Amino acid sequence: MTTISTKVESKDLNGLSLIAAHSHISGLGLDDNLQPKENAQGMVGQIKARKAAGVILKMIQAGKIAGRAVLVAGPPSTGKTAIAMGLSQSLGAEVPFTAIAGSEIFSLELSKTEALTQVFRKSIGIRIKEETEIIEGEVVEIQIDRSITGGHKQGKLTIKTTDMETIYELGNKMIEGLTKEKVLAGDVISIDKASGKITKLGKSFTRARDYDAMGPETKFVQCPEGELQKRKEAVHTVSLHEIDVINSRQQGFLALFSGDTGEIRAEVREQINTKVAEWKEEGKAEIIPGVLFIDEVHMLDIECFSFINRALEDDFAPIVIMATNRGISRTRGTNYKSPHGLPIDLLDRSIIIHTSSYSQDEIRTILSIRASEEEIELSADALALLTKIGQETSLRYASNLISVSQQIALKRRSNTVDLPDIKRAYTLFLDSDRSVQYLEEFSSQFIDDNGQVTIGEKKNDDKMETD
Repeated sequence: MTTISTKVESKDLNGLSLIAAHSHISGLGLDDNLQPKENAQGMVGQIKARKAAGVILKMIQAGKIAGRAVLVAGPPSTGKTAIAMGLSQSLGAEVPFTAIAGSEIFSLELSKTEALTQVFRKSIGIRIKEETEIIEGEVVEIQIDRSITGGHKQGKLTIKTTDMETIYELGNKMIEGLTKEKVLAGDVISIDKASGKITKLGKSFTRARDYDAMGPETKFVQCPEGELQKRKEAVHTVSLHEIDVINSRQQGFLALFSGDTGEIRAEVREQINTKVAEWKEEGKAEIIPGVLFIDEVHMLDIECFSFINRALEDDFAPIVIMATNRGISRTRGTNYKSPHGLPIDLLDRSIIIHTSSYSQDEIRTILSIRASEEEIELSADALALLTKIGQETSLRYASNLISVSQQIALKRRSNTVDLPDIKRAYTLFLDSDRSVQYLEEFSSQFIDDNGQVTIGEKKNDDKMETD
């Protein structure tokens, strides 16, 4: 394989803006000195954990580390995933960030090692630089000679800069491109010499008085200076996995949209790695180590952990951030227990960040932020009760009560959630502790491990007396 295709066509898709559990997070909430603010960018509390994540963030941005493992460990509902999402937002769109749950590896129609290889390579970006020749100038005149029979078209394009003016002969393809873009005299255009792609940059300021009526979208630009033909450096960023897919499927980049990636042969990846290494040596490409976030990492088995251990030593390896809420538990696929359910050799390779339970004030602030995100107005009493519920049960349960309480408030035609609405929601929806109490109280009515259950009232075995 002498050439490797890296072109990926993309479109901006405007989908639904849904309110998710972490949609309010826009960063790690750090200042320029990596000091965490008490409440910033949607992040509250977890000062030590956020400061540690900030150090990792700076190292990733500087491109100083790759092939490292970070474990974020803490009790449930202490912001482990929130820290990972904050890190993702702080990195920006340029640095690849791939997030998966540990159980996803087992639900794909791929082997475990292939699924892990694909997510590892999704997390490595390649910034490719290529020079292209373009013609950029203001259109003076377009002449198109159409054949009477409607066959081959010919034409001339007069284009100028502030320093020169040239006439170009036009063929069918260029005429169709100009017609499609609705190019007129006075437009400033750019033509890619390699592909023939025409881009309309705007209308020239020198012809502004020629237009009596203009829409709000009309853009005026200066007439280009200097030579008509220029060399321009184009930079596009793709992931290693996208290059793998493009070069391993007959339909090329369309496989990215169909989702039919399948198993990718090791030979293809080896050739791509060699080519990318050549581009790096020649200064044509830059490798961007990204981040692979594995939530609920304890769900992986010993085979996956062994693969991650080996993959972290590869030349093309991202930073792997793992999250777990397990204590001393059994490592899947083995008979022994280990801290956080991870094998000791992977723990030894990892740097560990611990999260701790939120204080009362922090819970109040988080619930207030969540209410603002969901555009729900809480009264002071309602927020105080929700904070108490969050302390005694869990932060997630208290967060879930916000939206259901709003529906109860709307039923009584109120736009503000008040104390009775929270109480009503609390009685309608059980938390885990009350659910366990219910199970213990009515255990006989549920099917147990032996398949035994009491259906209906227990009948008296005494025989009915008859006359």
